[in-house]
Amino acid sequence: MTTLDQGFAQQRSGLFDRFLSLTRSNEKRQERVIPDDVPLYLDTPVLPGFRQDAAEPEPAHLPLSMSAMAPPIKPISLRRDSIYAAFNTAMPVTDRHGLAGRNSELEKLVEAIVVQRKHAVIFGTRGSGKTSLARVFGDLADEAGCIALYASANGEADFDSLFRPFLTELPMSGAGQERARKMMGEPLDVSRLSALLVEEVRERSILIIDEYDRVQSETAKQDVATLLKLLTDIHSPVQVVLVGIASDIDGLIAAHPSLRRHLAPQRVAPIPKPELERLLLSCANNARLAIDEDALDMLASAAMGSPYHARLFGMQAALVTEAAGRDRMLLSDIEQGLASALEDWEEMSGQTHALFRRILWEAGSARRMIALSAIVASQMSAISYERLVTLGHEVLGGGSINESQARDAMARLQPALVATPNGELWMFEDTLAPQFLLLMAKQPVQAAPPVQTPAEEMRALLKGVDGL
Repeated sequence: MTTLDQGFAQQRSGLFDRFLSLTRSNEKRQERVIPDDVPLYLDTPVLPGFRQDAAEPEPAHLPLSMSAMAPPIKPISLRRDSIYAAFNTAMPVTDRHGLAGRNSELEKLVEAIVVQRKHAVIFGTRGSGKTSLARVFGDLADEAGCIALYASANGEADFDSLFRPFLTELPMSGAGQERARKMMGEPLDVSRLSALLVEEVRERSILIIDEYDRVQSETAKQDVATLLKLLTDIHSPVQVVLVGIASDIDGLIAAHPSLRRHLAPQRVAPIPKPELERLLLSCANNARLAIDEDALDMLASAAMGSPYHARLFGMQAALVTEAAGRDRMLLSDIEQGLASALEDWEEMSGQTHALFRRILWEAGSARRMIALSAIVASQMSAISYERLVTLGHEVLGGGSINESQARDAMARLQPALVATPNGELWMFEDTLAPQFLLLMAKQPVQAAPPVQTPAEEMRALLKGVDGL
């Protein structure tokens, strides 16, 4: 472990001063003359450690050792380390062999972008595997003879900051490189950039912009749409791929009708359950663990098509198995792992968790409709009153009662929802939330109402003010 020097040497105190004083006293001891005849205490039992001179009195106050200040740290388990690596939820997949259930999407992207030379929009919910899909596609594009360049957007990005990072990496002629260097000294604009990409780029290039949903500037979005249109009209060797969270293509780009013909929309849909089970088995095998069949079924079902949730839930369950000293994941391990994942999510998303907890307690007979809302959001990205009514009739049966329950569910969930750009559908603001909402809906109903959070108490006090 490396410790950064943050003025520690200038602020010596406590144990450090005592250590220096002991060092100085040791230097003085080395000046003593050792007698020729040193008595040996062979018959006197002593504790292991440094020998204490009998003539030296024991100090009244011994310095406190680090071992006495805190309990010993539990040794790091190598298998726990392999579990974290196998079920890694923090990093996107960069190897096509680790990208489960996405062969169809990859084939469509290669056909549309590499072969047909279209631009593309990759969209879906958080944790659906958009970034992983884009990165693996970039590798395939490289193998096909293209040059794929990857960058990530931020909330303050404008047109210039979106495309400036690509200029120094594009395969351009010598004149083009000089032209690009001159352009770097001033803000980029659509017409000059499109002319550079058409006239000076010498090889097929694909610019991948991830997290495009974070771009807030409407002007930047309009400029990007204009650039894509120009690159298409003048047959540029450069294609652009936008990646972001959205329920449809309009959630990322307001494309002109003539541009839509040259755009390949690729929704990252939920992974089919069999593919999700294969992903979980592969992760478990890498962690040197096996999974019982019923445990695998529960794990894949709880993830509802999301590779992120599958890895997260699988990791938590695998840690339970490891703590028990077993090498096979049981149904009880999955149950404990799901509970641990829900607790962690509560700490990160306390406000949404509190809302769900109160909604489910108050829902009564409409609790099933709340759970259905979570399933619809995980499978279709967005929900609406009409979708809940239609699926309510198909899944839950019944008549008008489902219509009132759907209306009630939408009203109760409203604080956790955001409208899609067209205003007709609604997405969970936290797109990871539907899986956790379903886990909460499956828990037993609490006997007493949940304790209100401070924000909920204040909102209750404000009821009746300005329509609240």
